[in-house]
Amino acid sequence: MPIEEPPGRAQDWPTCDEDIAGFVRSTVALLAAELGDDLVGVYLHGSLAMGSYFRPKSDLDLLVVNGQPLPVESRRDLAGALVRHMRTRPTVGNLELSVITADTARTPEAPLPYELHVSGVWEEAILADQVDFAANGTDPDLAAHLTHVRQRGIGLLGAPIEDAFGEVAWDAFLAAVDEDAAWVLADSNLLESPFYGVLNICRVLQLRQQKHHQVHSKDEAARWALCSLPTAHHDLVRLAWAAYRSNGEVEPSSRRTAGLDWPEDELMSFRDFARTQLNLG
Repeated sequence: MPIEEPPGRAQDWPTCDEDIAGFVRSTVALLAAELGDDLVGVYLHGSLAMGSYFRPKSDLDLLVVNGQPLPVESRRDLAGALVRHMRTRPTVGNLELSVITADTARTPEAPLPYELHVSGVWEEAILADQVDFAANGTDPDLAAHLTHVRQRGIGLLGAPIEDAFGEVAWDAFLAAVDEDAAWVLADSNLLESPFYGVLNICRVLQLRQQKHHQVHSKDEAARWALCSLPTAHHDLVRLAWAAYRSNGEVEPSSRRTAGLDWPEDELMSFRDFARTQLNLG
C-alpha cells in the first residue's frame, strides 16, 4: 500500500525559491572573498541537497574546505562576517557551516578536527567575542557531514566532491550517528524537539536495519518507518512527518515544536522502543 505524503512543498537546490538560492550564492561569494586562493571548495549537504528542504523548518548546511589551517585572526574575522551575513537570511532556519582543511577532507580520521563552526548556537558568542578561536577542537558530527557530502552532497564552488573528500570509515559514521541518537533518547530530550527527534531516530533505525551503507533524509526515513516500525508508533511518525513538511510559518521560539502540542506518552513510548532497538538500555 503506497504511503500518503503529508502536504508541503519539498525543495531542492536546482529549483528552490530564488531568495534561498540567492542567500546561498551570497554566502559562497563571501567565503570566496574571505578565503581567497586557499579556498578548495564549498559543498551543500543536508535537506536542500537531498530534495527535502521545507522552508519554515529546514537549516542550510554547508561544508567548506580550505587548503591551509586558518590563523586565529582569520577564524575570528570569518566567523564575524558569516554571523552578520547570516542575519540577512530569508528563513527561520539557520546557516550551519563548518570549515575544515583539505588534509582533513582527503584523509578523514575520527575525531575530525575543524577550523571554524558557525551556526545559530554559536551566533551570540561569536558576536560577543566569547569564542576561543585559538582552540583546535574536534567534532564527531563531521564524520556524518562528510559522509552525506560524499553520497548526496552538491559542489557549489571549487574542486569536485570526489577529488576533495576521502571516504569516512562506516564505523566512524555510525558512531557519530549513534552519539546524536543517544542524546535525543536521553531523559526527556525528545520533548524539546519532537519532530526533529522522531524523524532523526527513524533515520538511525533505518540505517541500522537496512545495513546498505546509504544515508537518508528525514523525509525518506518517515516513509520507511511507516512501512517498517510497529503500528503503535505510526500516529506519532505521521504527526512528526506532517510537522516537518508543513509550509505553515512558525515563530523562531516555536520552531522546535512546530507550534503543536505533542502527546508526551507517545513520545516516551517511542523513546523507550528506540532505546531498546539501539541497545541504549
